[in-house]
Amino acid sequence: MSSKVPITKKTKMSDLINNRLKIHTIDNRTYTGTLLSFDKHLNLVLADTEEARITKKSLMNLRSQSQKKANKKLPIGSASTTTPLFPSEIPKSNKPDLAKRHVGLIILRGEQIVNFTIESGVSSDGTAGIAAVASSSAASSSRPMKQPVSKLKKIA
Repeated sequence: MSSKVPITKKTKMSDLINNRLKIHTIDNRTYTGTLLSFDKHLNLVLADTEEARITKKSLMNLRSQSQKKANKKLPIGSASTTTPLFPSEIPKSNKPDLAKRHVGLIILRGEQIVNFTIESGVSSDGTAGIAAVASSSAASSSRPMKQPVSKLKKIA
């Protein structure tokens, strides 16, 4: 059962646990992962996380292209015909190359976070996080869990 969380002014971070979030950081990296936990400093614990960043080569190409456009003078009246209106109209050379990698379980420091968006709601397949996996493996185990030291018989 995938239930969507209605986003209002009263939505709390605790309502977003086990949702898939896309988080942007101050160093222009993007993390997409399942929110497992958070604290008052907005430190986040994410599971099954993927990191995406702009490569240095792509960043240098974008900077050189923007400097060329700044140096190039456009004739008056022709600016509206050459400026793209939608992102799909931007040529492929202007889009940055992203390097993606799977980083797994991470703790993301709150002071690094710029913003975040909800990618998808709680997954229905039971792989929402480590807690779901741990509880299902503990339930299927036939052996009892270890007993506390106070309950064990002392060896004389």
